Amino acid sequence: MCASSTSPGWSASWRAADPPVPDQRSLLARALEGAANAVLITDPAGRILWVNDAFCRLSGYSRQEAVGRTPHLLHSGVQDRDLYRSMWQTIGLGQPWRGELVERHRDGTLYTVSQVITPLLDASGQITHFLAIQEDVSAGAKERDAIRRLAYLDTVSGLPNRARFLALLTEALPHAAARQQALAVMFVDLDRFKDVNDSLGHAMGDKLLKAAGERLRAALRKSDTVGRLGGDEFAILAVALEDEAVAETLAQKLVNALAQPFMLDEHRVNIGASVGISLYPRHGDAPDVLLACADAAMYRAKTEGRSQQRMFDPGQEALPARL
Repeated sequence: MCASSTSPGWSASWRAADPPVPDQRSLLARALEGAANAVLITDPAGRILWVNDAFCRLSGYSRQEAVGRTPHLLHSGVQDRDLYRSMWQTIGLGQPWRGELVERHRDGTLYTVSQVITPLLDASGQITHFLAIQEDVSAGAKERDAIRRLAYLDTVSGLPNRARFLALLTEALPHAAARQQALAVMFVDLDRFKDVNDSLGHAMGDKLLKAAGERLRAALRKSDTVGRLGGDEFAILAVALEDEAVAETLAQKLVNALAQPFMLDEHRVNIGASVGISLYPRHGDAPDVLLACADAAMYRAKTEGRSQQRMFDPGQEALPARL
């Protein structure tokens, strides 16, 4: 009798031996809470509604401290506004956003996360919540930073190396063209560096190179770049120039700065610098050409007496074969 009273649909969907089906909301809540990665849920305005234990461990903030605030509490200041603007534009359209962010722990230390933000939509397609999942990738980020430093920074001076300088120059040229602005490339060669290196040793020579790089940096504008090309040679990228007289003024400042004595431990050292200048677009529109022109002008400054600056003049010098 009992068997015959059971409907076919019920018997087809249930068996006495089957385990009970858990409530989906409860299962989802337990899955998010137990996730190894940090999870936070916000409302459409970005206010945090919920975080899991992994978020608290990673960020240092308790649930009570995080809920009701926005993810700005993790803001490190490392990323620029354009990144956040792009992120909000993407998720505002209902599309997931993926990327790496440097966040600030409650204790002030920085850490790097790989983050996915997913907009949650209702039946009408309106955004109801944002779900963010963060994976701590700080160890990998540190390794990449170390590799990047080795690839792009000079180990002695800490300045951009030749490859990085040329990359920055390559990036600067289209911007100068779009704004119809001039830029200058300067080739700086330290005078009498070899004498110091030979008499006081390579360790002192390295100290002198580092000090010279710092002095060059201090003599320039914040928008300008100093790189070390190798040996006792440095390069300068000066952007947004009103006219070539500005470049000559900057070059003379470099000459004057390096003419001042250096104190290397107990040693007082006098060197100097010869500086060559080339201009975009007057002398070329390619990075290697501009650097070669500046090198040629520097060589003329050195042969005409050292500790001075010269503008490239195609009527007076040819491009050096070594570049």
